[in-house]
Amino acid sequence: MKKKYKEPNLNISKVYTKVGDKGTTHLIGNEKVPKNDLRVESYGQIDELNVMIGHCFSHLKSFPEMDNYSYISKRLISIQNELFNLGTVLASLGTSSKNDNLPKIDNNDIILLEKDIDDMNSELDALKSFVLPGGNHLTLYIHSARVMCRKSERSVVSVFNKYPDTDIVVLKYLNRLSDYLFVLGRFISLKLDISENLWDPNNITSKSI
Repeated sequence: MKKKYKEPNLNISKVYTKVGDKGTTHLIGNEKVPKNDLRVESYGQIDELNVMIGHCFSHLKSFPEMDNYSYISKRLISIQNELFNLGTVLASLGTSSKNDNLPKIDNNDIILLEKDIDDMNSELDALKSFVLPGGNHLTLYIHSARVMCRKSERSVVSVFNKYPDTDIVVLKYLNRLSDYLFVLGRFISLKLDISENLWDPNNITSKSI
């Protein structure tokens, strides 16, 4: 099968290079920028999100008997790869690098997230209030990934304000991924028979004192 993107041309034999000791780094295309550059901040947050997805996958392994286990596992690994592709887009913005052959996010990635959301949501009851983060370690990590995804999305909005030619698909993907993670948390709670705690504005300890 023909591969969609060119394979990474990496040869990492030495972990530290000392190149960034003065607070700078290089983007794709070799542009030298400070490490607090908006683009670096944004793909750094995508990296944090990727770690959170890794935690989700690690805790999912504790429940191999769960319905849809194999499919969800496959999707989480795919999402990690998709986030690396998204980070590549952010790391090449505003540079002289030619983006044609670089990995990127496309509409098919978003369409599959939407299909997953619809498929899972078809088995869930309609919500009557907001879900309080809780459950077990797996669902809590999914909640953590969801809020990290929203944080990443806000960071990318700042990038868009400075680099308006950025492909809007990047932002759409993060928006849809946060929805996916929210529904995934609910779906896994259903499959593992974990009760959802819902926001009750009157369930406040001070009200009972």
